[in-house]
Amino acid sequence: MAKKIKLILAAFVAAVSFGIYQTLAINNASAEEADRHPILLQISPTKQKISITPGSSYVGSFIVHNAGTQRFSYSVSATPYSVTNQEYNPDYSTVARYSQMSDWITFDESTRTGTLEPGTMRDVAFTVNVPADVPAGTQYAALMAQTEDGNADNATIAVIHRVGMILAATVPGDTRETGEIIKNNVSTFYFNPPVTMSSLVKNTGNVEQTAKYTYKIYPLFSNEALYNNEEDPQKLDIYPETERFNSMTWEGAPTLGIFWMEQTVELGDQVPISKVGKLVLICPLWLIFIIFALLFAAIFWLVARARSRKNVGAEANSSDKKEEA
Repeated sequence: MAKKIKLILAAFVAAVSFGIYQTLAINNASAEEADRHPILLQISPTKQKISITPGSSYVGSFIVHNAGTQRFSYSVSATPYSVTNQEYNPDYSTVARYSQMSDWITFDESTRTGTLEPGTMRDVAFTVNVPADVPAGTQYAALMAQTEDGNADNATIAVIHRVGMILAATVPGDTRETGEIIKNNVSTFYFNPPVTMSSLVKNTGNVEQTAKYTYKIYPLFSNEALYNNEEDPQKLDIYPETERFNSMTWEGAPTLGIFWMEQTVELGDQVPISKVGKLVLICPLWLIFIIFALLFAAIFWLVARARSRKNVGAEANSSDKKEEA
């Protein structure tokens, strides 16, 4: 028995040592990666919302920033932008009904390309030349900034760095702000945290809308909320004619408890608000096993006791009959 315990302890120490080694190796690898690629290209803002008029021009700008330690050359371009599936995976190549704007964008030649020293930034000017027959609704494009490690003084391998800003332009006219909240769900049972709430929102209109997500968590016997995000609700843009899935997490959830949870989802001013509330139980799996084991033991004890009493009663009746005989 003592030998088995020593083997288990030795295996545990080896596993911990290996985990520490792996962590240090990963950290060292990350540091070495940063040393090998000191180019850090940033763009701001990451999204701009503008209004454009058919037949007119809009002039705007964004910032390209060298946040790294090496000088580099950059260039900018415009690509289509749309999203695919309910998780909103980006698509930078498909030209569709709401992603035609990349063909209307030109850049100021003085800032379209250039060189940035470490810690410096530059305003890049762009112009949107809007066609006269553009349909009403929201149009999207991605304004991309690109550089290569091969442009750095000491670079030996060319690695492309690319970042982008989403440009969302609303065209006035026959716009529709319609949609629906397809799902608003709070699960009722968890073995352990985190506790999540999910929803699915659909924009059936032709303009971008903003969905707002709030939640509240109450103790079982109290009207005072333990947690809520009303002061800083989650807000997500919902693109025209798309469905967007969203999941929120209660990060401060304990490992055991019973709570009342509410989630409210709003989509613009035209769609009815969706609010759902459920009783939520958080109970570890090991505790469930213990509870069932205790119940089984209690039932077994009650059945055994009932049988014992029945046998004692039967023996007493048999003795009484013998005495009478």
